[in-house]
Amino acid sequence: MTPALSRRKHLKSRNGCIQCKKRKIKCDENGSVPCAQCVKSRHTCSFTPPPPLVDSNFSTSALLDLKLLHNFTTKTSQTLSGTSEVRACLSTGFIELAMQHGHEYLLHCILALSAFHIVNQQENRESSQPPQVEDHPKEVYLQAAYKHHESALKGYRHSLSTVSPASCHGIFGCAILLFITTFARPPDSALQLGQPQNSTNVGVWLSFHLSEWVILIKGLPSIVAYNEFRTALYNGPLATLMNAQSYRSADVQTSPQREAVSCHLHHLSEGIRVHSSNDTNIQVCLPAIETLRQVVTELNHSNDHALAFLWPIRVTPEYLTLLEAKVPEALVVFAYYCAILYITSSTWWTKGWPRPILESIRETIDKKWNSWLSWPLDLVFHNPEKFENGLLPVPTLPSPIMYNPR
Repeated sequence: MTPALSRRKHLKSRNGCIQCKKRKIKCDENGSVPCAQCVKSRHTCSFTPPPPLVDSNFSTSALLDLKLLHNFTTKTSQTLSGTSEVRACLSTGFIELAMQHGHEYLLHCILALSAFHIVNQQENRESSQPPQVEDHPKEVYLQAAYKHHESALKGYRHSLSTVSPASCHGIFGCAILLFITTFARPPDSALQLGQPQNSTNVGVWLSFHLSEWVILIKGLPSIVAYNEFRTALYNGPLATLMNAQSYRSADVQTSPQREAVSCHLHHLSEGIRVHSSNDTNIQVCLPAIETLRQVVTELNHSNDHALAFLWPIRVTPEYLTLLEAKVPEALVVFAYYCAILYITSSTWWTKGWPRPILESIRETIDKKWNSWLSWPLDLVFHNPEKFENGLLPVPTLPSPIMYNPR
């Protein structure tokens, strides 16, 4: 009898995916990617690698802050000055200083300014240009900007009470950035600053921004006036900013408008001397005008628009007190400063503000000063090419009484 053919022994595999085992079909036992059977039947294969673990401590807000920090070092800092030396100081010196213990408020200020810069970029992006994949909605950046701005203000005010040669660097740097941030906030963001629901752009600066701006700047002249702090600043990480006015450019082209500024400032001095009935106001405002004339002279020899921000640091605390009190003489001087900002700086953070500031001043002061606002108003409101994006409409202005220079 012929022995029966022996059946070949079947070796059962236990390496198939769970889905193939349940369906009792042969799995290709790939192991690292979904098997062919699951792909063909569109089943979820147990060989599919699990999603990567996410560190719950690395929150969305932390990722956003990292993006804001990167935007400041690569983009925002490059828009704050016309000289490479100052830009380098802003992109590296400020970051290094902010990382030091006790200067966290400076880091908050950096992140707030960066967030406002991104909002500006989003608003000015051409409609035909698609949004970037990694972009958050504008509201997300605005919320982050105001949160960091509030933290920066809180830390800055606290640091003013404990100023020392070691802390003056952070205070000085933060004051400069907070000053720029005051301008950088969108003009239509009054409601987010706690303004009444019926508030408009007109009066926003004089009702809120001006007081905050004065508080930020008021402590700087006193810090710089102390030899101990002044020496520390000139030899510290922000020494480049202290020497910013020393940078000169041979190829600067002085515009006719800028050349005429000194003449207008001269007649403003004469006007305040004649029309003001308060000797104290005269004695305080005339030096502020002279300081403004000196800044204009420096601007005529430099291509760094950041020099325009030297004036608030150089004026006396007495002038800032008059300005905060909305004294007409001080407001008129400030109107001329806004006009000079308009001429010298077309940066993203100042571009939308000269109009509402001047309109606020015009509606606040007595009509007898209207004639001395003629030049700032005419310069800003009748040069529409300076506002290509149409941030604010040109209002219908009454014809001011023009003065005749002698």
